[in-house]
Amino acid sequence: MNTIKAVGFSLSPLALVISAHLAHAAPSAANTETIIVTGSKIQTTIADSASTNWVITNEELTREIQGGESLKGALGKLIPSFDFGSTNARTNASQNLRGRSAQIMIDGVALNAARTISRQLDSIDPFNVARVEVLSGATSIYGAGATGGIINIITKRGEAGDAQLEVQTGVTTGFNNSEDLTKQAAVAVAGGSDSLQGRLSVAYEGKGAAYDGNGDPILPDVTQTDTQFNDSIDVMGSLDYRPDDEQHLSLTAQYYDSQQETDYGIDYGPKTSIYGGAITVFSGLLDSNKLKRSEGLELDEQPFTERMMLNAQYSNANLLNHSLLAQVYYREETFGYFPYPRLVGNTFTMSASEQSNNVIGAKLLLEKELGAFTLNYGVDYSHEEFDAFQRVYDPDTSYASNGLEFKHIGDIGRYPDFTTQNAGIFAQADWSITDKLNAFAGLRYQYTKYKGDDFIGFAQQALTLVSSSPEADAIPGGTTDKDIWLANAGLKYDLTDNQQVWANFSQGFNMPDPGKFYGKGDYSGTTLKESVNVENTPLDGAKTNSFELGWRTQQQDYNAQLAAYYSLSDKTYKYKKASLELNSNKKRIYGLEGQIKYYLTDAWYSRAQGHLVQSETKHNGSWDELSIYNASPSTAMAAVGYDNFDWGTELNLQHVGDLSDEAGYKLEGYELVGLNGYYTLPVGQINFGIQNLLDKQYQTIWSRKAQNAYSEQPEPSKQTAAALFDYAGVGRTFSLSYSATF
Repeated sequence: MNTIKAVGFSLSPLALVISAHLAHAAPSAANTETIIVTGSKIQTTIADSASTNWVITNEELTREIQGGESLKGALGKLIPSFDFGSTNARTNASQNLRGRSAQIMIDGVALNAARTISRQLDSIDPFNVARVEVLSGATSIYGAGATGGIINIITKRGEAGDAQLEVQTGVTTGFNNSEDLTKQAAVAVAGGSDSLQGRLSVAYEGKGAAYDGNGDPILPDVTQTDTQFNDSIDVMGSLDYRPDDEQHLSLTAQYYDSQQETDYGIDYGPKTSIYGGAITVFSGLLDSNKLKRSEGLELDEQPFTERMMLNAQYSNANLLNHSLLAQVYYREETFGYFPYPRLVGNTFTMSASEQSNNVIGAKLLLEKELGAFTLNYGVDYSHEEFDAFQRVYDPDTSYASNGLEFKHIGDIGRYPDFTTQNAGIFAQADWSITDKLNAFAGLRYQYTKYKGDDFIGFAQQALTLVSSSPEADAIPGGTTDKDIWLANAGLKYDLTDNQQVWANFSQGFNMPDPGKFYGKGDYSGTTLKESVNVENTPLDGAKTNSFELGWRTQQQDYNAQLAAYYSLSDKTYKYKKASLELNSNKKRIYGLEGQIKYYLTDAWYSRAQGHLVQSETKHNGSWDELSIYNASPSTAMAAVGYDNFDWGTELNLQHVGDLSDEAGYKLEGYELVGLNGYYTLPVGQINFGIQNLLDKQYQTIWSRKAQNAYSEQPEPSKQTAAALFDYAGVGRTFSLSYSATF
């Protein structure tokens, strides 16, 4: 596959979408001049950036997705330092970027929020994705939540010309039985004049059951939920108006709905009493032979993700001798979960949460050329509202049915309702010292304000509802705020016209999740003894200093990029009983990430990528292994393929390394083999794929982390049987799809 793709790259604070055709072209040094938009400049080139950037093209993403991968799984394969994801899981909680949290965006609208719900990749159908752009490493420009980097999903747009109809349909199955069939169908119409273009699309996916390498059904995920027997629909519309060569107004609206509808649930096995059953489940002694997926689930409110997004962007290349980018957006989303067994005092309960975010925000960026200097400066603001409640089910009904039947008896608060406001101001300068040497420097000021409501402890609310206990004291809410300064600087040097080296320093930061920390109390009966609230625990952030050295080249027969990084956080958070422990225990993550693509002939190609990472925390003066729940395993990918533009195929191998921590918990690595390809027809294209070609039996990364989070707890009352979180990876599956544009 002797080709390089010319693409647009948009990672500015406003993430201006630069539409670009993905055309085949011979590899040459000229392709290093691909236009990008980064956090340091409105418009530059990949070769001019002093950071590690990755562009996942539509062709690369399509090959993985239509070969049977999920979006999170495909990104794990295509982004070197992004952890592999589970095809079956709804959550991306197990996926870090460079061992830390990533800021995930759609067209520059951040999907992260103050409450760290990890469903950012359950947000869009891949049919609507044009490309994905990645900035590895902490960045001060974007504010909180981007200590691992930025993943920006760029959506497809309409183009000038006659109306075009794009269709796609496909199926995936493991041939276990008729229930494991996944069906996909999508259609889009696009077109327009030179000044006005539009696109409207509808994409549907209906997933069936999932089976492991032994052909056994995979347990439903009762923690973060999965996508078995799940229907999703993604409706997206966009308009682009260009009244002249200097102005561009783009409007985007999206509605995404992903709903589970299944008759299967967890059968916990026969029990003799509610209390005995609860003790069995929570003591970790649950008989795994009795724990199984069974038919007969009666649950009206099943897991779901529902999201709506509105986004408006305006750019002007010449406004008062500046280039301008402006963006206004609105996002609302609601997440539903599966009932989870809990032991509240001596009472066994089953309950499921529903959590919602509403976010409105705006950004403004100006760029000014001053001779050898380019100055970027701007402001951003967001207002976020969060609320959550817990559906509680009748314990007698759930107990008598072995956990398969749920009778809703009432709702209680899950977390304190809260409002978060973020405001930032930033400036970034680029100095062309010589024709080969550039220097970059920037500064950001971030202000965060949090306001939370009064809240009665979750366990006390549950007892009041289930056993009619008196209402307990409320944990006081209130207002707290935090401001922080962040800086970045870097140097980039051109060794040749198509080879660069760079060094950079950037600061990122994370704020504690107010839903996890505030509203926690230690009660004696109904009397509140102590609590975590805004009066005794002010809002604070952990700052991360990130250092990077990198090299990249693009030659006639190969292109490569390699970076070494080191990131150090100044503090850590830990919740202990009724207090938030904010300590000076530092956390450091360092490693290597890289990728090389080598073109053996005009048709044969190979590629390899890897991420070698080490995660540690400082305790009593020594560096210890970070908990496997928070750490990332080292990973690698290798592939060889053939592509003559009429048909192509690729064989790939993905490797996950072993991971362990100081507490003795271990994550066992694995290797998977995949095959995918395409064949061009007179009209359209057929894609095929085989995932887990060797039908390997393995445990997903999320499964092992879920066991660590939910089962391996120091307090017996919080322990749950590890077998409940044994989520095997999906066995061998076959995919076939057809796509065409008319």
